Parts: sequence; structure tokens; C-alpha cells
Amino acid sequence: MKTSNLIKSVILLFFGGMVTGCLDYDELRENPNDPVSVQPNLLFTEVTPGPSSSFSGLYRDSQYHNYIAADLGVSPPVNYRYGSNSFNYDKLRNIDKMEEEAELAGRPVYAILAKFLRAYYYIDMSREMGDVPLSDAMKGAEVPQPEYDSQKSVYIQCLNWLDEANEELGQYIQANPGEIIDGDFYFGGDPVQWQKAINSFTIRVLISLSTKANDPDVDVRGRFSRIIANPSAYPLMTGPADNMQITHRDEDGFRGTYHPNNQILVEGVIYADTYIDLLKAYEDPRLFKVADPTPKAVKANPDNPEEVRNDFNSYAGSDISIGLEENNAMKSNGEFSYPNADRFLNFVGQPSILLGYAEQELNIAEAANRGWITEDGQTHYNNGVRTSMEFYGVVSEDIDNYLAQKAPYQSGEEGLRRIHRQMYLAFAENSDWEAWFLHRRTGVPEYKFSGINNVEKFPLRWAYPTAEDTDNHENYRAALKAQFGTEVDDRDQVMWLIRE
Repeated sequence: MKTSNLIKSVILLFFGGMVTGCLDYDELRENPNDPVSVQPNLLFTEVTPGPSSSFSGLYRDSQYHNYIAADLGVSPPVNYRYGSNSFNYDKLRNIDKMEEEAELAGRPVYAILAKFLRAYYYIDMSREMGDVPLSDAMKGAEVPQPEYDSQKSVYIQCLNWLDEANEELGQYIQANPGEIIDGDFYFGGDPVQWQKAINSFTIRVLISLSTKANDPDVDVRGRFSRIIANPSAYPLMTGPADNMQITHRDEDGFRGTYHPNNQILVEGVIYADTYIDLLKAYEDPRLFKVADPTPKAVKANPDNPEEVRNDFNSYAGSDISIGLEENNAMKSNGEFSYPNADRFLNFVGQPSILLGYAEQELNIAEAANRGWITEDGQTHYNNGVRTSMEFYGVVSEDIDNYLAQKAPYQSGEEGLRRIHRQMYLAFAENSDWEAWFLHRRTGVPEYKFSGINNVEKFPLRWAYPTAEDTDNHENYRAALKAQFGTEVDDRDQVMWLIRE
């Protein structure tokens, strides 16, 4: 969503008339076209995170698709030699401003949602890089060079903010029935939906802390259990209608990445075998919904298109870890599957999900498998898989057969790996970087990479912004040494979040 233009285009009038005899110098030099006050709903739109649409570049890193357009010279291999990242403090400054304007406007709901948004952006930075400034951040000239907070303390603070946001929003909903949150492009302003999303996001965060389940300071098990045991206090999503998602259409600002007018992408995108082979291994009917048979398979049996489409052997993906020339030759020979044209080659495609019910249910199934809660893991596993399959239009009979025969719920370690595989399938071409972080946390699925991808092993993190070494040198270097025992800042360092 291109929402920042809304902020830039706002012009507020500060004076009903001009009485020059009453103005001092500071008032005279104010620019009336440079607003110092913005309605909190406009800021809320700007700081609300938006999802990435299907076939965006980040989903290539998660090995759902590949991009091969060698004749155009625009398809280098996936580069896993990650460098420096960026901070989210511009977003956080706007969140602070939103909170300030909410107080002036008498709209406390935006201050409540500010706690969720702060947690979202701090976790986003921390899970990518490690320790980040939090306690001393956002203080401007007062603290121009903030110290870094440990990743553990960042996560504890964010979990506390999420808990406070849930409780305060619940109280607000009770006191203000029918209240609409202006500026909301996900739920049409429904605060009840936002409360569900906050708690579903909290479950995502707690699952990401699976290596810290026994840390009493973080209290992963206790926090998770309290959410599940108290549905009235911690309402969760109850179905895909609660998804944090947007739909697409043929209008500026609403088109996805992959559509008929983007012919370079349409020509270049083919599926990756990491994804396709997992679908084939489970004889998963989602394959027929997301992909078209390879041109080679269609050519071999031109008189029986339905038979070709319903044959798992008609589908194949490219290997991200091999060279461009080899992949391009195979593509030219018709050996790879393209996205299903009926589903994707239009201006609607599929909704872009940031946070969804299928993920929530599979996260709860994982918690049950790990013994954090006493819930029936099978029920939540089935909910998650069924919801994902329905998203792609798989019919109920095929879903029932799949859950009974092809990928039934299991307990134990193998059952946990099956849950993770189903998470990966549910995240396909949506939910931003969740599949990538799933692989980093669990090793599922087995990603392919080689020297072609400029690495010898899969990256674990991004480096800090390069400017930190000059703008905040001492604190930056101290943070590296505190985390990694060295001042080396690279993708192979193991942060607290994933350290066993």
C-alpha cells in the first residue's frame, strides 16, 4: 500500500484569519504549507505494515519461485551473501507522533495500537540483526548515540507491550461499542479484529522463541498458556475472515506485483523445486491450484489436458542453487512450471496476507506438540491445513482425504517436522519473510544453495546499518562484542534468539 503520499499531501490551515499585529517573529516564520499537526488516522495508515504480494522478490529468497529472464539480462541467481540492513526508526518516530496527535485529538485507541506497532517494528529489527537500541532510542538530541538493548530484553519489552495493547484495547472496546478506527486498510476500522490480530501476532512471536521455552525471564510457556486458556481475555482469530490481508484490483496502489501489465515478471517467474517437490511428496492438491504443468508435459500429451493437469509428474521447479545458463536452457526446453495462469495472471491474483488464521492454528499445533499447552494439537493442525487448502480452492473431499491419508497429524519429532512443512506450504507467496525465518529456526524445508548463491552456508542474520560504525561507534562495537565475542558484524553470527 502506497500510504505515505497521504501524509505528504496533507495541508492544514492553522489560522482562520491573519491578524498581523498580533504575530511575533516565530509565528511569522512558520510555513503554513509545512504541517506540524497531522490527524492520527493518517499517521496510522502510514505506520501500519503492509504485506508483500505474490512473486515479490523476497519469496524467491524463501525458495517458492525463481526468476529466469536471461535474454533480458535481469536474472542473476539468488544472492544469499546478505550485507547490512536498515533500522525502522523512521516508522517509530511516526508512531510517536501518532500517539502525540491521538492525545490532542482525544482518540486514545491510536495510543493503544501504538504499543502493538512498536512491538512489531522492534521485533522486526531485532530478529534480523540482533540487539538494537530501544530504551535510549527515540530521544533525539538528548541521547544522540543510544546504547543497544540486549535481544532478550527487547523481546521481553515487546511481549509486555503486546499484552498491554490487548488488555487496553479490550477495555476500550467495552467502553466504546461500535467504535471505528479511521485509517485502517485491513479491517475497515473494527477494533475487535485488531485485538485478535494482536494476540495472533503474539503467538507468532512466542513460537519464534521456541529455543527459549525454558527461560523463566521470558516465560514463553506461561505467556502462551495464558492466551489459550483465556479466550475471553485474549480473543484469537476464528477463521480466515480474520486474516490481516489485502485484496487486489486493477487500480493504482492496489495491483499486486504479478499481473498482465508486468510482462517481464510474467515471462521470468517459474517455480522453485524446493516448493514444488514438497507438494509432490505429499501428493498435495494445492499443486494443481498454484501451478501449471510444464510446457514439456503439455506438449507430450496435447489431447488430454485434464489428465496432464491432474498428474503430479507434470510439474517441476527450478533448482535455485544451479547456474543461470543451465536453468535458462531447461526453461527454454519447457521443463519448469509457471504460476497457474487462471489464478494469477490477472489483476486480482490472491490476497496478500501479513498475518493469517492458518499460521495461527499451526503455531498452536506446534505449541501443543511441544507440551506447552494441553490443547488438542490435531484439531489446530487440521484447522491450519484445511484453511490453507481452502485458500487455494481445494474441495472439501480432497482436503478430508489429504488429512486422513496424505499428511495426517502426527505427534513427536516427526509430527513437529510435519507441522513445520505445512507452515512452509501455508506461507507460500505470502506472509512476507515468515518462511525464511521458519527455515532459520527449524531447518524446514531443506533450502538449496551453493557457490552460485555466493555463500557456503545459509545466512543467519543481516549486518547492522553501515552508518552505525561512524554515527554510534562505541555502542555499536560494544553490542557486537556483547553478542558475539568479537567486533565482526556479518551474516554468520549466531544471535540469542536462535542460540540453543
